Amino acid sequence: MVVLSEQLRLRGHNVTAICPPGGWISRQLAQANVPTLEWPMHGFRAPATVLHLRTFIHEHAIDLVHTHLTRAAYMGYMAGALAHVPVVSSIHTLTRDWAYRCLPCRNHWFVTVSRDLAEMMIRRGAHPDRVRVIYNGTNMVVPPDDHHERLREVRSALGISVDALVIGVFSRVDEFKGQHILVQAASAIVQCCPTAQFLFVGHAPVAQQERLREIARRDGLQDRLHFTGIRDDVAELMDATDIVALTSVTEACSMAIIEAMTMGKPIIATRAGGNPELVKDGETGLLVDRKPSDVSRAVIALGRDAELRRRMGEAGRQRAREHFTADRMAADVEEYYRDIMREAPVRPPRTDA
Repeated sequence: MVVLSEQLRLRGHNVTAICPPGGWISRQLAQANVPTLEWPMHGFRAPATVLHLRTFIHEHAIDLVHTHLTRAAYMGYMAGALAHVPVVSSIHTLTRDWAYRCLPCRNHWFVTVSRDLAEMMIRRGAHPDRVRVIYNGTNMVVPPDDHHERLREVRSALGISVDALVIGVFSRVDEFKGQHILVQAASAIVQCCPTAQFLFVGHAPVAQQERLREIARRDGLQDRLHFTGIRDDVAELMDATDIVALTSVTEACSMAIIEAMTMGKPIIATRAGGNPELVKDGETGLLVDRKPSDVSRAVIALGRDAELRRRMGEAGRQRAREHFTADRMAADVEEYYRDIMREAPVRPPRTDA
């Protein structure tokens, strides 16, 4: 949402972002110079936000409301219906919520971030003409060319040897993200790649960390797991990895995969959700089943072959440039907006009465 808002402004559109107060999203919007309203979206004050949004739409001649995630979908839909403007809801993850199934469709369109999600929506009753696939895009910048010095500094700060094989996982640590599958594969990986270390970047609840450490402890590998928590220097951390792994049980459209391709990193990903739409198996990475044995074979194959990692990383970088840039995402969304505005019911003229 932050990247899209910034890109649409750069393309000449008048964009105002609305988000809950005091969070990291509002800080990033401010850094991107996106005008932002921080309005309550939880608790007893949330209904007032719907009315404020309706008034804002009228006063500023807003043409369209675009929502992200379920709470915003409900609130944006209600405000859009009251103000008689079209509403687009982006669906970023597998969901059965009523917001995407039962709200009247006359004024409602959908963006899904993968074909897999689009097919799910259509199976559950959405009209195909109301659903469009628009892949996520990134504006992540590859760090400058002093790769080796930066790698040494980043790894030193993490307590990882510069000569280690680093397998990076960039996502929140959670059951559905499948990090346990990778840790279950660690013993076989270390037997063939003795320097292997496992880096987990993202929100990691203590209970989830302990669960993964307990799995690793059975083979004496707990010291090879490194948890950074949420970080702002993801590009530098990803640059310091050798392989990016995403062993998800379920997935929609992984930003980690897109960012890893942008950074020129080979990817190992499970055949879950939209992952096969992003990773070209055997070209930009390896697709595997959700089994530790498959994951270990893939990591070992890449871990033993630096040239293969380089080729896959470069192929991924080229694929990201062609299909998954922030500019490409914004252009696709802009085209969808235009199509919707041609089809949407005409908003009645505003009166001062």
